[in-house]
Amino acid sequence: MKRSLLYIVNFYGTPPLNYLEKYLKTDAKVNLTILKLPAVRSIKNRLVVDAFIKEENDAVHSGKLDIFFPIPYFFVFFIQYFVNFFLLFYLLGKVKRKKFDIVIGETNFGSAVAYLLKKIGRAKFSVFFCGDILPDPDSSKNCFFLVNSNNPPKKFIKFIDSLLIRAQIILRKIGYRNDLIWYGNRKIEQWDKDRKLLCQQKIIYDPILIDYHEYLKYKTGIKNMNYIGYIGRLDDYVGLEIIIPALAQIKKTIPGIKFHVIGGNEISIKKYKRLAHDFAVFENVIFYGYIPEMKNAYDILSSCALGIALYKPTMDNVSMIAQPAKPKEYIKVGTPVLVTVNGPAIGSEIVRTGAGIGSRYDIGAVTEKIITVLTDRRLFGNLQTGVDKFAQAHHFGKTLSRVWKEVEKTYRKYR
Repeated sequence: MKRSLLYIVNFYGTPPLNYLEKYLKTDAKVNLTILKLPAVRSIKNRLVVDAFIKEENDAVHSGKLDIFFPIPYFFVFFIQYFVNFFLLFYLLGKVKRKKFDIVIGETNFGSAVAYLLKKIGRAKFSVFFCGDILPDPDSSKNCFFLVNSNNPPKKFIKFIDSLLIRAQIILRKIGYRNDLIWYGNRKIEQWDKDRKLLCQQKIIYDPILIDYHEYLKYKTGIKNMNYIGYIGRLDDYVGLEIIIPALAQIKKTIPGIKFHVIGGNEISIKKYKRLAHDFAVFENVIFYGYIPEMKNAYDILSSCALGIALYKPTMDNVSMIAQPAKPKEYIKVGTPVLVTVNGPAIGSEIVRTGAGIGSRYDIGAVTEKIITVLTDRRLFGNLQTGVDKFAQAHHFGKTLSRVWKEVEKTYRKYR
């Protein structure tokens, strides 16, 4: 019997749904409906919403909004909860299927929505994919959701940011009422357990996987040995304050160096553009901002000779415990990775298998490593061999087969 599944996500085309969708439709033959609720995009004086629902027959219904909205950007984060709640029922009203066997929610908001849909009878069984942790708002002066600026004052922004974190904690607690928790790794499970978040049933599987056949298509592309790339959040923990100053030294040896930066919002991009100006490397950095189609982002990254995955090795950096996707996203498109020594566990695995190179988290070390990779063709050839082996070892088929069998087993037990 074919199950009906509703999967709720904020970023379409990213793990774990990117390959789970492929597996469920071909191998497991599940009737899959995908609901994408928008993540916050901070654009000055505008509210931008991009949501859709994709039915099991692949028909797509959109919910888009782009309006003049002259309120401070930090209030948009709170408003987003209400917008998403409205879009949830608006888009569900567009599809033929009104009840689902299983609902899976990513993110804390998605997990709370999954629980709600089960409670109101729209789903029989609910799952929280728990692939991230939340920071302690009192453990650091830095903001997690918001970008600090002097206007309004930093203390005010930090206060608003702490409220957003606490709202996420409430949503996470609701998410723990779901029937099954799918953890990305054991560290995330332990982090939650230490905070008295206990689940009824659990599975633990790495969701960050690779389609080896897709990798082979990117592998044939030509790398530009002047290009390095980055994709992800733009904040104080991802190494941009290291890599941008390093470019000032790198361009003395590699004058044509270009740093392709994908991600961020209007405010965070402005911050790092100023940093690039300050170090006289503005012409060497290309800021793309948010790219809606992941294929377009992958096309840019596949032309780069090195992907940057520098994680600040401090315990208030949530990526130290969570399951960062960025390193494997580079490998997926055939690009070796620069990782932080003593950073997340995935970095050690990448270095051990020869798919990347490790560096201390400082400007001098990063400068040296990047120049070495881009100028030493023998080393680069060895890294490409390591990337190929890593991509083969992390092909998605076996892992997602196990995940779905566990979900099915728990579903049958509850039903």
